[in-house]
Amino acid sequence: MEAEKVSDIRVPLVFSIFCLCLVTGGVFLVFYVFVPKLSQPWYPIVALVLIGSPWIFWFFTYFYTCVKGCFGRGGGPPITADHQISRRQTTRNTSSREPEMPLAYSA
Repeated sequence: MEAEKVSDIRVPLVFSIFCLCLVTGGVFLVFYVFVPKLSQPWYPIVALVLIGSPWIFWFFTYFYTCVKGCFGRGGGPPITADHQISRRQTTRNTSSREPEMPLAYSA
């Protein structure tokens, strides 16, 4: 029998929050458009904010990764265009039949 996987709760949690925001924003928008007697003037604003919240989240995530890449080098040497990244694994699997040296290619 397979060992039970330990799952990360963050992805389903974020997915659920985004779905809840989209559905709630849609409900506010439907009330504003189709039931104007029951709607308030702030319904479309709340609806657009809730519907746009996943976009705002992904924009800030993208911005964070860009800023982290620019400022989070940790005092190491700067990476330039001619810097070659090693493709060799840091931990070796002794049962592997791979050659010791990785294949070299020219750019």
